[in-house]
Amino acid sequence: MIWTIARAAERGLLGRRRTILMVAVAAIPVLIAAIVRASAETSDAVPLTAGLLDGLVVRTVLPLVALVLGTAVLGSDLEDGTAVYVLVKPIERWRIVVATYLVAALPTAGLMGLVTLAAGLVVGGGRGAEGVAVAFAAGVAVGSLVYVAVFLALSVVTGRALIVGLGYVLLWEGLLGGLLEGTAVLSIRQYVLAIAKALAGRDGDAITVTFTFGGAVAIALSALLLVGAMALGTRRLARFEVRGD
Repeated sequence: MIWTIARAAERGLLGRRRTILMVAVAAIPVLIAAIVRASAETSDAVPLTAGLLDGLVVRTVLPLVALVLGTAVLGSDLEDGTAVYVLVKPIERWRIVVATYLVAALPTAGLMGLVTLAAGLVVGGGRGAEGVAVAFAAGVAVGSLVYVAVFLALSVVTGRALIVGLGYVLLWEGLLGGLLEGTAVLSIRQYVLAIAKALAGRDGDAITVTFTFGGAVAIALSALLLVGAMALGTRRLARFEVRGD
C-alpha cells in the first residue's frame, strides 16, 4: 500500500516543470564552482570549497529545494482537496505520511548530495579538498531527509507552510542563528555543518559551526527531529480527517 500511494504522489510531485526547475536551481552551485575554479588560487582550496558549499548549498539551495518539494508532496493535495480520495479509504495515516515523505525525501537527498559532491570536486578536486566535498555531501544528504520531514509536517499543520518554512530558514536559521548560539540546537543547517565538520577530519577546521555538540549528537538530533516531524504529520493528518476539512 505504501508503494501504491508513493507512485501516485510521485506522479503529482515530480511533474516535468517542477523537476526541471529544481534541477536547474540545484545546478547553480556547480556552475558557480566552475567559475570559482577558473579564478581561485590552489593554496586556498580547502577553505574555499568549504565556504562555497556552506554559502551556496547549505544556506541557500538545500533548504529551498527541500521546502518546495516537502510542502508540495502532500500539502498541495490537501489544499486543493484531491487528498480526500485517499483519506476516505481505510488506510493508516502513517502509511500516507511515510509514502509521501519517501517520494519527496529520496529525490531531494540524492539530488542535493550529488550536486554538493560535484560542486565540491569542481572547485577543490585535485587540490586537496576532496575530503571536504565528500563530508559536505554526506551532511547535506542527512539534512535533506530532515528538512523534507519538517516541511512535510508543516504542510499538514498549516496551509501557509511555504511562508512558515521560509521564516524558519531565513529568521531562525539565518538571522537568529547568527546572533544567538542557542538556536543552533534546533537548526538543521547547523546539524549539516556539524556532520560535515566531523567527517572532514583535519580539514574540518575550515568549516564554521555554531553547533558545539559534535557530529554524533547532530546525527542523533537529526533523527529525533525527523521522527518527531513524521509523528506530528501523522497525528495532524488523522485530525484532518476527523474535522472533515
